[in-house]
Amino acid sequence: MTSKIAQDKPGSFALLNGDEAVARGAVEATVKVAASYPGTPATEILETLAEVAKDFGIYAEWSINEIVATEVAAGASMTGVRSIVSMKHVGLNVAADAAMTLAYTGVEGGMVIAVCDDPALHSSQNEQDTRFFAIHSKLPLLDAGNPQEAHDMAKEAFEISEKLHLPIILRMTTRVAHGKSRVKLGTFQKLSRRANFGKESSKWVMVPSNAIRQHRVLEGRLSEAKRLAENSRFNTIEDNRSEIGIVGSGVGYYYARSILDPAKFSWLKLGFVHPFPEEIVSVFASKVKKIIVIEELRPYIEENIQRLGFQVIGKNLLGLEEIGEFTPDNIRQAFAKLGLAAQAEKQESLDLPPRPPALCPGCPHRAFYYALNMTNQYVNCDNEKCVGCDICEYACSFEKEKIFNPLKSRIRSIRINQTFNTAVTCKACLNAPCINACPENAISQTENGTIIIDEQKCKGCDWCIDACQYGALTLHPSSHKAIVCDLCGGEPKCIPACPESALSLTGKSNDKIVTGDIGCYTLGVLPPVGSVQTCLCMGAGISQAAGMIHAGVKEKVFAVIGDSTFFHAGMPGLLNIVYNKANVCVIVMDNSVVAMTGHQPTPGSGKTAMGIDAKIIGIEDIAKAVGIEKVTRVDPYDLKATGTAIHEALNYQGPSVIISQRACPLLVEKGKPREVKEQCNTCGVCVKAFGCPAISLVNERAEIDPTLCNGCGVCETVCPFDAIRRKEK
Repeated sequence: MTSKIAQDKPGSFALLNGDEAVARGAVEATVKVAASYPGTPATEILETLAEVAKDFGIYAEWSINEIVATEVAAGASMTGVRSIVSMKHVGLNVAADAAMTLAYTGVEGGMVIAVCDDPALHSSQNEQDTRFFAIHSKLPLLDAGNPQEAHDMAKEAFEISEKLHLPIILRMTTRVAHGKSRVKLGTFQKLSRRANFGKESSKWVMVPSNAIRQHRVLEGRLSEAKRLAENSRFNTIEDNRSEIGIVGSGVGYYYARSILDPAKFSWLKLGFVHPFPEEIVSVFASKVKKIIVIEELRPYIEENIQRLGFQVIGKNLLGLEEIGEFTPDNIRQAFAKLGLAAQAEKQESLDLPPRPPALCPGCPHRAFYYALNMTNQYVNCDNEKCVGCDICEYACSFEKEKIFNPLKSRIRSIRINQTFNTAVTCKACLNAPCINACPENAISQTENGTIIIDEQKCKGCDWCIDACQYGALTLHPSSHKAIVCDLCGGEPKCIPACPESALSLTGKSNDKIVTGDIGCYTLGVLPPVGSVQTCLCMGAGISQAAGMIHAGVKEKVFAVIGDSTFFHAGMPGLLNIVYNKANVCVIVMDNSVVAMTGHQPTPGSGKTAMGIDAKIIGIEDIAKAVGIEKVTRVDPYDLKATGTAIHEALNYQGPSVIISQRACPLLVEKGKPREVKEQCNTCGVCVKAFGCPAISLVNERAEIDPTLCNGCGVCETVCPFDAIRRKEK
């Protein structure tokens, strides 16, 4: 056994983060079943347990979502063995339905619900304080402030759970979960339990008559939990005969001790925080004249002490917000306001370039988003490059009329002043005003945005010209019919004719509705991709899209979701759009792993958390099983086929699914890197529209960093001038 948590050396130390420490504590407590769904910062708890599962006779699984994981752990506990379920704070929302009723049914074998809050939203869509969930659910909660406490609390939580016959919430925050420190290892317990379910329906079946009785049982258990909290070794007083007493929990308590001289203050460390230990707090409060409370997020301890009738110096007076996480510096600043510490040293700001998150080089999601954006195209002019030479007008008129006459061109070169020039052409507007303005219904628009003018119907009234804010339409000098750019069938002749490379065929990210979801693909909201427009919670994108359709949106709405999120919470939404006939196209970004949290397996990967081969669950099969009649699978690297699938979905009436299938580039061998040829004319499409991080514009031409390039080759297809090739040497 090579895992750090597997060594059988009681009293020795191991360098563990909080997640690993929880896993070690659970192993020492002889946990039998562990379940979870990946979610930073809690992911490593199950990962660590899965590494040693076979050696310790533990069953570990990645469940499809948090409520299923909670139910799996609950089922195991009902048979008398010990179980643990782990999740991040938003996952607890998913598991809440089960957790709330588990408080009524109670448990047999010890059950721990390990939850990691994420102050400052390092990888989450909201901030929550699980201590208040404990109040809501009536479940006891232990609050760990460092990895050693996480270990000790995890181990003891099983004992407390069995004394109370209740699940115990073990709370950590990001800094505790991911911060490392020396952890003193304990002894592996020798529990030998055989799973045996007692068929007591009055205890386990929560029909109202049973539930009302179990609610009273729960209140009795909470009274016992309060007694345990009052005497818990995790709630300790350090009486230094000081007039100032500091009360804290979590990592903030330890920050405070590192900043102040501990001997000059009295201290109350709270670790078993719900039910709130009123007696020990009252004893401590009676020994000091001033109470300072240090706690992250919401003022749970502060409000409870105030409820007891004691005055406290809390968040407002300390200048500490409920938003974000504590750092030693802002704790020092808070104490400095009270004259208890020196001001924090002003940190010298480093003028470093920003490094925003981005889809990785070679990410198949970027390729799909590019294809999605390019479904509606127009000729764009870079004003900084345009010199007003008018060559684009001559190229256009010759292509369309076989004559060099700018008056017959569908693109117009405009000189604004001596230094500012531009070229104007149709922008392929969504719900184009020119269509609505035409009294003869002579103007229509294709699914990719191209404006079409029916010359038989057009009377040359020029209302469409007045309606276009870009001045893209004109009247033909001979026929007096309206003329407008039609993209030359997808290959505009003006673009290669431009000597300054000022023109490019550009897609649109804001011409369609794209609802998003939780995962790597959420980064599609960032420029230059800019496709994703919503992100609420796991699985919400599909149902949000349905709501928009039922509200009256006429155009197709695309809902983007990852394969793991689809299994987690997308399947009900998919069934719902079939049942309620929503004209939504669901795009499943399938890379067969939970990529964002570290490539954990999914039901579509063929592997379990313990590395055992498993049945591959096909997303296409599920889609067809719930009634989706149009299911298309594409390789997003094939931009042409992907674009065709998107266009078909645009024309299809009813719910449809596109599965964009390609492995995460971090899991496959890199291909040969690409390089830029000498004929690069700096059109910027590869950077400004495609946005691969491996490509940049340097010295008036594009360059590809071979150390970043994944070798996917999509940029070759994206480049309109064939200026990118495979690097052979």
